[in-house]
Amino acid sequence: MSFNVAGRGALITGAASGIGLAASRSMLGKGLQSLVAYDLNPSLPDVAEELRKEFPGTEIITHVADVTDPTSLQAAFATPLDGGRPLTIVSNNAGIGGADWEKTLAVDLSAVIMGTSMGLARFKKEAAGGVIVNVASMAGLAPMSFDPVYTAAKHGVVGYSRCFQHLIKKGIRVNCLCPAFTDTPLVQGLVDDPKFGPAGKMAIESLGGLIPMENVVSAFMGLVENEDNNGAVMTVTNAHGIMPMKFPLDP
Repeated sequence: MSFNVAGRGALITGAASGIGLAASRSMLGKGLQSLVAYDLNPSLPDVAEELRKEFPGTEIITHVADVTDPTSLQAAFATPLDGGRPLTIVSNNAGIGGADWEKTLAVDLSAVIMGTSMGLARFKKEAAGGVIVNVASMAGLAPMSFDPVYTAAKHGVVGYSRCFQHLIKKGIRVNCLCPAFTDTPLVQGLVDDPKFGPAGKMAIESLGGLIPMENVVSAFMGLVENEDNNGAVMTVTNAHGIMPMKFPLDP
């Protein structure tokens, strides 16, 4: 069965660039009617204005704030949509890497848990069902030795996202996206970092280079639109394309 995004409302963190922006544009192109875009980047209002011009008639609401701020995040999740439209799509996508391990855990894991909890609460309140896609990484499935804290955070996102399959009874699905290195500002920042750069470049080369954004967006849309994906962990690599991850203890 297919979950049609047309006419729906969505909230995406990290929406100003990278996977968040590309996923937003893809859903708007398929008729998404309301988008709550959340990002710390001050360019977010300008990005939103470009989207309004590209997709006239859509409602785009911006929240420029830190995803680790629970008050700001809760305000975004409480945003009313035009016509009382329910919020039925959430993507916890914001992420960082780098040397500040506490901030990395706060953004890459704690904020994902907060965003999922807030999304589920709104889904249940509005009783319209919905789908959450948490963006992790291949680092959530295999060690990335040059950034172990990022690896730990993304492993946490994968494990956490797999724990909600029982909510399908209420029409709610939670899935996880695990792309390898994608051409995003986060990855470029990692490569340019003097501490992590050389190892990062080697890791990218070992996986066949950067993944085209369209491949990652295709996997994202599959997790949203294909209702068979419930508790799914979808990997995206240049070597194997888009593939669901199988775990040893899965039934």
